[in-house]
Amino acid sequence: MGFAQKGGSVLSFVRWADTPERLNQVRIDTQQADAILACDLVVAASPDALGTVRRDRTKVLANVHEVPVAESLKNPDASLKVPALLEKLRYAVGDDPGALETFDAQTLALDFLGDTIVANILALGYAWQRGLVPVSLQALQRAIELNNVAVAAHLRALSLGRLVEAGRSRALDVAGRVALHPLGGDARDGRGPREGRDRLRPGAPPGALRADAGRRDRAVADTRHGA
Repeated sequence: MGFAQKGGSVLSFVRWADTPERLNQVRIDTQQADAILACDLVVAASPDALGTVRRDRTKVLANVHEVPVAESLKNPDASLKVPALLEKLRYAVGDDPGALETFDAQTLALDFLGDTIVANILALGYAWQRGLVPVSLQALQRAIELNNVAVAAHLRALSLGRLVEAGRSRALDVAGRVALHPLGGDARDGRGPREGRDRLRPGAPPGALRADAGRRDRAVADTRHGA
């Protein structure tokens, strides 16, 4: 669930369950998130987002790219203090070195696909390959197709995110594919080839999140900044 205004922050609560009856509320309770997809560090380090984190349970995937905030309009040189924000997240998740993972979604999207607008979908692909999104790959691909906005570009971004998580060397290999098969159009309008969409092996099986004993519902907090 998310509410946004131009340039405003977005905090979305996403919950999964094997049956609809288990989803009896929208928000994720305090310290009940299994994963946080932090597309924007400023939002991820906010009290509302951090309140869902529990040590030794919550996994955080953090995009370290500095996304401009409202303050940037008045002070273009203002720093978002990324190291300090990451430190807040590290403290929240605890000592497990695997609980917090970082990458730069915008840089990867720009370097390999030519446009940062698909960065959030790239992050989703990374999270899925990491086992943090308990739905099938086919379901994610079908959702992108049904949305019918820049389908080819978003499918490619999803695949690139999976490659990056699987290994940097494979991510570099996809750069060559993109060079050979450029999008051929603006990623915003979706004009471009669909080469490579089905060349990847399915990633790690979904549903790798932990859950409370006796429960099978899943909770993921998605944080990003509004366009």
